[in-house]
Amino acid sequence: MKAQTLTMALPVGFAVLVTLAACGSKKETPPSTPAATSTEAAAPAAPVAAAATTAAQGGSADGAQIYRISCSTCHGVEGKGDGIAAAALNPKPVNFAAGDFKYDTNGNGTPGEIEDIMTIIRDGTAKHSGSALMAPWPQLSEAQREAVAEYVKALHTG
Repeated sequence: MKAQTLTMALPVGFAVLVTLAACGSKKETPPSTPAATSTEAAAPAAPVAAAATTAAQGGSADGAQIYRISCSTCHGVEGKGDGIAAAALNPKPVNFAAGDFKYDTNGNGTPGEIEDIMTIIRDGTAKHSGSALMAPWPQLSEAQREAVAEYVKALHTG
């Protein structure tokens, strides 16, 4: 009985550690420079070839980089809800590739629009009657949230 409990606790403990490591990488966003507008995203740190590939797929290079660092642990690299921490999460992370968007934060009847995704990134899902597992990311600027939202929409393959 004791070994069975330990066997069940290991995947959950691992997922918690992975999630905490990902959440621990959140950094305060520095104030924008006077020359930057509110719609400009920060300059991408990804190589030019990766940025060009991402842009060709319909997303911003900055959004791809933020997603890779902050979101892929749970949602997976391709947005299929199969990240390394997903196995231990209940409910499971959303599958962006399948277009499984369920939040209509602006109330217009169409869930998963850029504005809806940006709001979920800022607020987390608990504020919108969802799971507390999708934590809020208020430290991201509006431009960064928009870049991530556009990247997430570009992951939809259907």
